[in-house]
Amino acid sequence: MEINKSLIIPCKNEGKEIIPIINKFIEHTKDDTSIYVVLDSKNDETFAILNNKSLKINLLINNEGSGVASAINFGIKNSLGNYVCVAMGDGSDDPTQVEDLFNLVERGLSIAVASRYSRGGQYIGTKNLKYFLSKYSGRFLNLFFRIETKDPTNMFKAYSRDFLNSVEIESANGFTLGLEMVVKAKLNNFKIGEIPTIWIDRMFGESKFNLKKFIPGYLYWVRILILKR
Repeated sequence: MEINKSLIIPCKNEGKEIIPIINKFIEHTKDDTSIYVVLDSKNDETFAILNNKSLKINLLINNEGSGVASAINFGIKNSLGNYVCVAMGDGSDDPTQVEDLFNLVERGLSIAVASRYSRGGQYIGTKNLKYFLSKYSGRFLNLFFRIETKDPTNMFKAYSRDFLNSVEIESANGFTLGLEMVVKAKLNNFKIGEIPTIWIDRMFGESKFNLKKFIPGYLYWVRILILKR
C-alpha cells in the first residue's frame, strides 16, 4: 500500500521501556502510515534496543543537529506522504488518537491538535510549573488572540504537508516548535482544530522540558503574533 501519512517520534535515551510504546503506535496506525523514530546518534541506547527488534518502523539518525526540534524537522524532511503527525516516545501521548488526528487534516485542517485542556481532555501527572505554564499560556492565546486550540504548546499534533512546505521551522527548542506552527498557521489563515486527549506524564526516564528555553521561546512567538496579526 502506498504510504500517505507519516508518524514521527523523536526519542533520546528512552531505554527498553520504549518497546511497548512503539508497539502501541504500530498497533493503532493504519497500513498507509509509516512510523519514523528519530534519534540524535547511534550511540543512543534507544538505537540498539530498537535496531535489535523486528519492528515495522524506520530508524532515522539526525545528522543535522541535536534536540527535539531538530529531530522533528529532520523527520519531516525525510518522511513520506501528504500528512505528518508528531508524537513523543515517552508514553505520554495516546497512540489510539494518531489516526483521529490524521483524519482531521485529511478533511482539510492544516493542524490538528491533541488538546489536554479542552472539554474532555485531561492532564494526568504532577501539577508542577510545567503544567501551569502549558495550561495558562495556551488559555491566554486562546482567549486574547482567538487561537483555535486551548493547547498550542502540546507537541502531539498532525499537519498537512502543504502547510509544512509553506512555512519554515525556526525553533531550536522542541517545546516551542508546536507553538510556532500554530502561530504561523493563525497568521496565514490556515485552519486549526483540536480533539481532547488524556495526557499521562512519563512513568520512566527524565523529562526533556527546559524552562529556561521554553519561556523565551514562548514570549518570542507571542511577540510575533502581536506584531503581525
